[in-house]
Amino acid sequence: MKLKLLFIFTSLFFWQAEAQVNQKICIAFYNQENLFDTIDTPHKDDAEFLPNGTYAWTSERYYNKLNNMSTVIAAINNGKGPDFLGMCEVENDIAVNGLIQTLAQKKLAYDMIWFDSKDERGIDNALIYKKEYVKKSSGFIFDINPDSIGGSITRGILMADFTLKNNSRLVILVNHWPSRRGGESESEAKRIYVAKRVKAICDSIQKRDAKAHILLMGDFNDHPDNTSIVQHLKSKPSVKETGKTDFYNPMFALLKEGKGSYNHRGQWNFLDQFMLNQNLVAKQSKLNYVPASAQAFKADWMLETEEKYKGNPKRTFGGKKYLNGYSDHLPIYLYLQLN
Repeated sequence: MKLKLLFIFTSLFFWQAEAQVNQKICIAFYNQENLFDTIDTPHKDDAEFLPNGTYAWTSERYYNKLNNMSTVIAAINNGKGPDFLGMCEVENDIAVNGLIQTLAQKKLAYDMIWFDSKDERGIDNALIYKKEYVKKSSGFIFDINPDSIGGSITRGILMADFTLKNNSRLVILVNHWPSRRGGESESEAKRIYVAKRVKAICDSIQKRDAKAHILLMGDFNDHPDNTSIVQHLKSKPSVKETGKTDFYNPMFALLKEGKGSYNHRGQWNFLDQFMLNQNLVAKQSKLNYVPASAQAFKADWMLETEEKYKGNPKRTFGGKKYLNGYSDHLPIYLYLQLN
């Protein structure tokens, strides 16, 4: 009888230990479409998003925005919220903390990694995460030299560096590359420069730590098949093609299916993308991509119902008209297996 009980308890122990380690973690990215607070920030061009500004950005509208964005975020990962969420177009730590507090009201607890970037408008990158999978975390921002992109002062590349509970290292780089304002080809050189900067950062990380799992995410303002992504980040459409210093881009396959995170003149595409280094797609790795898990998150209540724009993401503003929506982008997400 004692041996039988010992066997049962031992089996339960190992089953529980395995269950705790072999878990899927949800990673997401979401362009917040101007998540601004209502306070005038010195040395930042945030005048449009003040109570007396162009968008009449009152406290009521700000709290509506926090509630709307947190509603989308909470719905991801089968209603549990993502475990790690990268964001762009957040004004500052006040706005990020406001979002975290609103998510807390929905029983979702997050910590954040954020740095004030040099962007003239004050739209930054940030990352929030649940602590349950994390042993240690740190962050850094890589600024972009304005002289190298024609004098434009743009947001930096946010690095979030995690040691997870199985001792694997996950490095996430959150990106928001220069826009296509002025024309796609006219502005392309700016994005190519930032792509080279990102690739150099990743190569440096991998040179020092060959086992690092590196995940790129963000609004790249380029599509999966553009020069900056394919030639300079060495992004590949299949795992088999992904070499040691390349990245696998699951958005290629989704694009072929007619999916996207952003709709421009009736055409879906992916400005928002994930790219995973070889360690993240290797089957023997302690942390690896769950095949075909990358998707754009879309629910009917997030979309426009007006006939002209039907099916598009429902924005906060359409031009200057207040729509009380979410974002002009859909969030994207994927799953990693923690082994």
